[in-house]
Amino acid sequence: MDSRTVRSAMHLRRVVLLLALLACGFQAAPHTFAQDIRYFGETGHYLRGAFRQFYERNGGVATFGFPITEEYRRNADGRIVQWFQRARFELAEANPPRVELGRLGVEASGGKTFPGVPPFASSTRVRYFPETGHSLRGLFKETWERRGVGVYGFPISEEINEQIGGTWTLVQYFERARFELRLSPSRVTFGLLGQDLAPRQLLDAWPPNYAPPGPLNEDGTPRPPSGYRPGAGIANLRVTPGGGARGTEFRIEGEGFQPGERVVFLLTAPDGRVVQTDGLPLADVNGSITYASVRINSKDLSDGVWSLSANGISSGRFGITRFTVGNVPQPPPGQGGGGQPSGAGVRVAPNIVFIGQTFTVQGEGFDRGEKVSLWLTAPDQSVRGIDAAPDADRDGSISGSQVRVSVDIGFRPGTWFITAQGRSSQRTAIGQFRIDVPGPTAGGAGDPARLGVVLHERLRAPANGSVTPLAAPPGFSFVINASGFDGNEDISVYATPPGAAAQGVPGAQVTRDGRGNVRVAFRPPTGAEGDWLITAEGRSSRRTVTAPFRVTRDFVAPLGTARPANSPNASVTPSTGARGTSFRLSATGFRANETLEFWITSPDGIYLLASQVRADASGRIGFNPSLNVTLADANPAGIYGYHYRGVNSLARADIYFTYTGTAR
Repeated sequence: MDSRTVRSAMHLRRVVLLLALLACGFQAAPHTFAQDIRYFGETGHYLRGAFRQFYERNGGVATFGFPITEEYRRNADGRIVQWFQRARFELAEANPPRVELGRLGVEASGGKTFPGVPPFASSTRVRYFPETGHSLRGLFKETWERRGVGVYGFPISEEINEQIGGTWTLVQYFERARFELRLSPSRVTFGLLGQDLAPRQLLDAWPPNYAPPGPLNEDGTPRPPSGYRPGAGIANLRVTPGGGARGTEFRIEGEGFQPGERVVFLLTAPDGRVVQTDGLPLADVNGSITYASVRINSKDLSDGVWSLSANGISSGRFGITRFTVGNVPQPPPGQGGGGQPSGAGVRVAPNIVFIGQTFTVQGEGFDRGEKVSLWLTAPDQSVRGIDAAPDADRDGSISGSQVRVSVDIGFRPGTWFITAQGRSSQRTAIGQFRIDVPGPTAGGAGDPARLGVVLHERLRAPANGSVTPLAAPPGFSFVINASGFDGNEDISVYATPPGAAAQGVPGAQVTRDGRGNVRVAFRPPTGAEGDWLITAEGRSSRRTVTAPFRVTRDFVAPLGTARPANSPNASVTPSTGARGTSFRLSATGFRANETLEFWITSPDGIYLLASQVRADASGRIGFNPSLNVTLADANPAGIYGYHYRGVNSLARADIYFTYTGTAR
């Protein structure tokens, strides 16, 4: 398909102005390493200084993708370089410094000379480039003109067909990029040339709060600490005291792990050696390891700054801190602190915030009395500042400053990051939290407001575990499945009641298949309402799978319960029916072909997280094919809720109907 067939209108005057600005070249402020730092949890890399300014002013992730390396000094010419999924930034020596883009289109095509076209007069439909003897048209032309030669360079080919990911795709090469035409809907994407060409030794991810103090060497040294995986949840980790003479006993404290999981520690020595410590503490019901009394005796540790990292075995949640052994000189304020592990931490309370609520900023580890700058990074990687700049107290904490942020409808739901940076020490800490759309207000059994609450957001089983149902009233049994153990190893299973210590599960309730899978049929004792955990642990592999569930009456909705209103974008016909009735459900407002979370609440109080479904090409469900629900004698009478939520858009559809349970 030719890109000229899918052209859309554009504003030429604005484009011409933008091209004129880009043609002048990008001038940046001096490149600094201790300030202006931004972290990308998706890939585990940092962006700062002139590179960050250029990135954010020229399209950000949509144009360049995420950073996939740190800055490093290239041996061939001494330039500071950083790779992105679709680009390579290079810092040219100038006053002020100037960011230039690598010729990835030329490099990816192997320097090939593509056949050109005879010269012709350009028009609004098609444009000729005498510089390279090639032309642009359609969506490719419109896309190029948004950023122009300053970002993409000149075209070095015509439109050609290539296999991209096993699919024949219409593409066009430019000096610094490759455009790819996608259909349904028609759009232009940019080839992942940086991802294909970046040096492998520089791809290692760095954790939050642990940025290198300056550019790496081209061989990838110094290496990041071991144990971090991009996208892992962040836990808070501390070592007390923060420093001491050799022989000092250091205490490990922390929280933010998955309740009931084992936590493994790694020590990174001042010379880069990595050592695993003894002990695998069990996180308590609050996800804390503070009361596990894990200690490090430093009598055999060399003098210097040591790093300690912690990984939750089941969740992958990661924490890191550092401590000092011996009398080691510390850098003066403002030197060497740019995002290095300093013991600084920042977080918000609560960690899950609903639109319309307020959260409080908490943090510690800064210099006494220094001002701390705060800013937020949204799920789309846009950045917004926090007006308050609290002063750290005598203990280096900002928690007592009561910095509060109101979350209005301008905050996009999803995972957010908060960054705190001491203005004098340059200590930088990064935490993450989630913003969600509020559900109905709390009530009790038979309260219709409870039926739309999203429970699986907080009680999410790991990838190798599942719970059915996710919630039920007292007296119901829960089935827990876990996998990933060694074939014939013994597996211990224990349950953690709300606010109490773990207890073993009787062997009669546990089934093993000898292939590393275990099934637990567990009925909590009467009266033990709240959040439970079932943990399966391999005795030899030490692998654990921890699955949460809730014993609650919140979702009980028998006949007589007021039926909630359907979402405005949803409908059901009929709204009330007896045995054998076919209830026809439909909803709109999702993205085309979007994956939807799907869960059911039934009158007996069960909350069942079902398999995901997919919207059609028009963003609908229940139209083609139709969606029909028929209930029988075994189904309880009362209010049923069928709930759908877009994985990407977070668009919701809640559909309620009444089943009388009687004969027609």
